[in-house]
Amino acid sequence: MQTIVDPEHGFTFGEALYNVGGVYGPLRNRYVTLLLVHEGTAKVTCDDEVTIVERGECGVFRNEQYVLFEYDRGRVSWCEGSPGTLTESIAQRLRQVPAKIPISESLEALQRLGVELGSGSTANLNMLRNALGQTLYAVYFHEAHVSERDRHIPRPVHRARNYIEENSEKDVTINSLADLVARTPQHLILSFRKHIGVTPARYLWQVRGKRARHLLLHSGLTIAEIAYQCGYKNPYHFSRQIKQLFGMSPTEVRANMGYHKPSEVAEDTVDIAY
Repeated sequence: MQTIVDPEHGFTFGEALYNVGGVYGPLRNRYVTLLLVHEGTAKVTCDDEVTIVERGECGVFRNEQYVLFEYDRGRVSWCEGSPGTLTESIAQRLRQVPAKIPISESLEALQRLGVELGSGSTANLNMLRNALGQTLYAVYFHEAHVSERDRHIPRPVHRARNYIEENSEKDVTINSLADLVARTPQHLILSFRKHIGVTPARYLWQVRGKRARHLLLHSGLTIAEIAYQCGYKNPYHFSRQIKQLFGMSPTEVRANMGYHKPSEVAEDTVDIAY
């Protein structure tokens, strides 16, 4: 990522509201700009290549000669940096990244934090702003890679995976998934493994395990409560699966990964609302 954006020159965050539209540029110096369109539409001309960024989308633009931003009525924000030196292999990979992707909750939250830091310049502010900028661009390219990868996944596999992620606590079977996507169980298993890397059953256990790990670390639920809440048949089955996934029992996951009980659980605190 540092070859795309040079972290040594820092990052700037900003936002603007265009009540009737507007133009920013053309800029003749070299920049890397992550543009987020929250409302309205933006037309970006970057070295003669035009991209239309719609509401709820974002894109990274790295110009060599000039960049021009044209807006209709709406609200946009951005994170701007200086370009690093690209090797030919990195340039080739960059050309394969989608021109724009949906604005995720993670991107929205990081961008908001950057904007709220303001434009002041102190050692701590600059360090925090640069850390946010690097994280924001890293998240963007990660999500762009996922978006590009997912674009090649067949629709039935997409639908089966989404169903597993949204219903992992339920009794999900290969037959019910196959019926859902109108494929035979064998065809779905083969296609799912080809594009996701594991079978639907294995993916289901992974999703359940990740959710269970999150609850072990960030809730005061008992191990039995977590087991049933995540779709496991009983605490014994839950413990065996967690051991296979993480190399530790649920109790050890809690003990060794920073779990602490919420204060209301640890101290039996009285909570009074006025």
